[in-house]
Amino acid sequence: MEVKPEDGTDAKIMPPKEQEIADEIDVKVKKYLRGEGANLKVIKDKKLKGQLAIREELYGKSAKAAAKAEKWLMPSEGGYLEAEGIEKTWRITQEAIAREVDILSSRNQYDIVLPDLGPYTLDFTTSGRYMAVAGRKGHLAIIDMKNLGLIKEFQVKETVHDVVFLHNELFFAAAQKKYPYIYNRDGTELHCLKEQGSILKLQFLKNHFVLASINKFGKLHFQDVTTGEMVGNYRTGLGRCDVMQVNPYNAVIALGHSNGTVTMWKPTSAAPLVKMLSHHGPISALAFHPNGHLMATAGRDRKIKLWDLRKFEVLQTLPGHAKTLDFSQKGLLAAAIGSFVQILGDLSGSQNYSRYMNHSMAKGYQVRKVLFRPYEDVLGIGHSTGWSSILIPGSGEPNFDSWVANPFETSKQRREKEVRSLLDKLPPETIMLDPTKIGTVRQARKKEKPSKQEREAEMEVAIAAAKGINFKKKTKGRNKPSKRVKKIQETVERAKRPFLEQQMEEKEEDESSKKKKKQKISEESEGLPKSLQRFVRKKASP
Repeated sequence: MEVKPEDGTDAKIMPPKEQEIADEIDVKVKKYLRGEGANLKVIKDKKLKGQLAIREELYGKSAKAAAKAEKWLMPSEGGYLEAEGIEKTWRITQEAIAREVDILSSRNQYDIVLPDLGPYTLDFTTSGRYMAVAGRKGHLAIIDMKNLGLIKEFQVKETVHDVVFLHNELFFAAAQKKYPYIYNRDGTELHCLKEQGSILKLQFLKNHFVLASINKFGKLHFQDVTTGEMVGNYRTGLGRCDVMQVNPYNAVIALGHSNGTVTMWKPTSAAPLVKMLSHHGPISALAFHPNGHLMATAGRDRKIKLWDLRKFEVLQTLPGHAKTLDFSQKGLLAAAIGSFVQILGDLSGSQNYSRYMNHSMAKGYQVRKVLFRPYEDVLGIGHSTGWSSILIPGSGEPNFDSWVANPFETSKQRREKEVRSLLDKLPPETIMLDPTKIGTVRQARKKEKPSKQEREAEMEVAIAAAKGINFKKKTKGRNKPSKRVKKIQETVERAKRPFLEQQMEEKEEDESSKKKKKQKISEESEGLPKSLQRFVRKKASP
């Protein structure tokens, strides 16, 4: 059955349930559309009009497909705190949240007190199922977060600076006093990486199976954990560094230094890809948004800055100091200093962060690290007397992809995933600031000038070819030896001419560039007194 509405288009009458689903999908489509479509009526060029019409149709189809995928494949919706009237979300306490949530969620609020072994740092697996904790005084433990069961704990009787999981929960690396060590889930020592020395921070590049570390002398190491090969070993030249983070978008390592600069490195480059002055004091913390385009930095100048990494510009500057920073999967930013934890949220969606939640630890707790648990609305806090966990509504991704990270995977699925990830392992050369360049055609380079030796060799080849020409024997009197020698000389000169002309052109270019350089220096020195003109720095030619 069909009806014709007032606008003249055909519309089908659907059952109420189907109509409700269609309306819901239409609302979701608007979220995925790329702004307003082009006004095709104004365009007179038929070819351009046809191309834009096809493109708009494709955009509409992709938006509809994404909306349907969200509707049917992402059944869970993320929760968040919503204030009423003059109420503020940052005034809602953990006790008030615990009274409202279900029993399973309330189990994620706890405080483990081990005052003799702290301060503690922690790390989660990509699925959020397992947590590794490390106490400064040598305590290492792995915990199953599903049932809060202790899998293994042991004492290494040595200072531990950092801990990080490798590709799954079976292996983890600990940065100890002298060297970093790799352990398995049972606490058995597998490897001692003596080449790296005394390490302060560790990061694992999961798509490349590379363990990145920075030692107390400011030396950066990249080691392939599948072959044991040292991929890169570089001196930063900026002193001791204990702030390191990996960008999840392009696997570039970022370091925060004591002179306020942030440097970005890849395993195949001895020089930093980017070096930017972020603060007027030492960098104390660093974090990347899951999309990789937003970076948060905190400095001793009591400022927290948000950077757009596509343009390397400051988007927002917030007052306050932070010893540790971390972004959640949904873009919430956790910052902690002393015993105070603050959660900042982009509530408007315009990358304008404001206060979302506050949490004060017990008096005397000094927070060392904050880390959001993946796929859960939970924030893990490592502090001076143990570790704690609090609820942050809206921080975790509500729907997980079992091909990427499955919190409920079996041992068979884990083995299959490990083999698949090893087959899909990316070489370190693929790490770059813009990974979209991989697979594109490289632009043709400008022809480099041949060296003097190469030019001379080419000239000799051309002369030899000219001398080897066999001339036709002509009639008596026209084939004298003197005339033949003259002809050979003419051909040799003709062969030499293009090389000599090229040489003359290059000389002229060099002379003109030198003149321009002198003019620039004279222009720069004009405004200076004669006594200082000789100190004008001669800039290198481009």
